[in-house]
Amino acid sequence: MTEKEQFDLVVKPSAGNIVSNLADLEAWVKSASEPYIRQVVTEDQAKFAKKDLASLRKLKSALEDERKKAKAIIMEPYTQFEAMYKKAVSSLDEAISGIDRQIKEIEKAAEEKREAELCEFIRKSAQDIGGNKMGKVMWRDDVMRWFVSPSWLLASASRTKTEREIREKIVAVSRDIYTIESTTGDDYASCLELYYQTGVLATALQRKQALDAIRAQKAAEAEAEKTASASSGIQTPQPAAENHQATENPYVAPVADRIFFDIPVEPEDDEQKELMHIPAVLVFPRYKMHLLKEIMTKLGMKILKPSSKEVR
Repeated sequence: MTEKEQFDLVVKPSAGNIVSNLADLEAWVKSASEPYIRQVVTEDQAKFAKKDLASLRKLKSALEDERKKAKAIIMEPYTQFEAMYKKAVSSLDEAISGIDRQIKEIEKAAEEKREAELCEFIRKSAQDIGGNKMGKVMWRDDVMRWFVSPSWLLASASRTKTEREIREKIVAVSRDIYTIESTTGDDYASCLELYYQTGVLATALQRKQALDAIRAQKAAEAEAEKTASASSGIQTPQPAAENHQATENPYVAPVADRIFFDIPVEPEDDEQKELMHIPAVLVFPRYKMHLLKEIMTKLGMKILKPSSKEVR
């Protein structure tokens, strides 16, 4: 914009001075309020003073309404002038907004380009400094959200300074990850995930402390329950031992639930060896069939199909 593009706005009110009867209003209000200015309200007069107070407030409110009406009348010319003024300069506002919008779009595109280049540099530097492990860490969106400093994206930011700060921060992050992995034991995965989300080492280590406290509390509760059961004579149920022996039948019971007995020695008396046929109906769950067969095999017993005579 050049110097020749100047304009002096001229405004000359034609209505002249504001004419009012404010002098008469002042005298009238003074006479109406004078009796109450120095009034001393006693306990006996409080009831009547409340009525006077309400009347004075009502009068003040009515006068304020009149003032607002007067302001509207006086401001009417300016209200009309303001509307015409805004219409007169509307084309200037359109020019400003158009240029401003385009500049912001250009600056946003430039910022996005700087961010893309910066992210590429961060991931390459992480790969160079910490190998594949750090390279993968920097591909996480949650990590990049707190790793990238807003000042790095400014057009005025020094490239040399920014790259130095990035390398230093990568080294610091690598050190934090090592600290978590070497101090949190079996909880390292959970603690590391929290660090990736927040970027705060102290927060990640506090999770380890919280998990340790939870485990200690559960152990104390279990010990207290065991002690209480022992003192009351109730044996705390123990989990059944696992049977790691391979078996074809998925329903084989644990060792503790199996039935063991002594197999009778075979007698020498042939009469005792005589086979006995005793028709019987056995009632048992199907899943215990293997156990029944095992017992009968040890006892030398067989299951025979009933003959036609027995069926009749």
